[in-house]
Amino acid sequence: MAYPLEETFASSIPEGFARNGGHGNLTASWSPAQQAVDLVFGQGQNIWEITPAPLSGDFWFEMDVEALASASPPHFGFWLRTGGPNFEGQRLCVHNGYWLHSYWTGDIQESERTAEAQAAWAVVGARHTLRLDARHDAQLNVWQLQLSVDDEPAWRIYKRWHTALRPGVFGQSLTLRLHRLAGNAGSGLADAPPVRHHGLSAGLKRLCLSPANAAAPSHRHRGLRPLLGQRNHYYHGGHGIAGSVKRRIQGVVADEPLRRRVLLIDEATFTVVRETWSDAATGAYAFEHIDARPQYLVIAFDHEGRHRAVIADKLRAQTLPPTFP
Repeated sequence: MAYPLEETFASSIPEGFARNGGHGNLTASWSPAQQAVDLVFGQGQNIWEITPAPLSGDFWFEMDVEALASASPPHFGFWLRTGGPNFEGQRLCVHNGYWLHSYWTGDIQESERTAEAQAAWAVVGARHTLRLDARHDAQLNVWQLQLSVDDEPAWRIYKRWHTALRPGVFGQSLTLRLHRLAGNAGSGLADAPPVRHHGLSAGLKRLCLSPANAAAPSHRHRGLRPLLGQRNHYYHGGHGIAGSVKRRIQGVVADEPLRRRVLLIDEATFTVVRETWSDAATGAYAFEHIDARPQYLVIAFDHEGRHRAVIADKLRAQTLPPTFP
């Protein structure tokens, strides 16, 4: 088993090219008219394991894929196996319009599911080329993973665990048509940001003491970041979120503004990013100079205890106007 891998299925599915993994509830058939492979996935966590793909630390893998039918919003993507027990590895897939990442154990336990990048393109009838670039830092045991759609990067993340992975095709309750599968050793990704530390012991300096976005490519660290001059460490940026807290009064056209405690939270980690109080006269609140990358939720609490908290989720920070310092 070795890279490079390049298969267009022009005449058939090569013998021994793939096997059913995971729950194995899938069938693969060659379409002579389309010169492609039709994969019918049933319920469960089903993997079409590509046997020529070796276990590797650095690799890229892509598929030209078309969603033919689905019982719900298409749920498919990549499954990276460790070569150990069935299911063990990492799953990167689209579901309900978003990219998801999660870890899986051999006894089918999912953990640390995160959802970030939108995937509105994932609809029945759409055909796209999905690419995964993977780079492993052996010293830190950290994976840098980048997902691209039609050559446009969609999501780059850093994940720990596992020293080598083998890519496969994941699907659940849908029919996919594969027009091409390809892959090779190496990737187009640069090295992960180096660890920065000050006065920490050798054992402590490799602990990641920051939220996920602190390890983004634009930062020069994975651990601690100098706080001097920063309005908000890790979540500091040139964007903002604003809104208002008001109470609707029956029979009155204008809503009544309220002064309430408001929290800004990172949806991926549930980290409280900022806290403020809405203005008593207008009900307005604002979180300024925050990072645009995370998806946020805002919670307004009634400290008087007369009403339940009000939540607004799936919020994105907007660019601040030039008048902000």
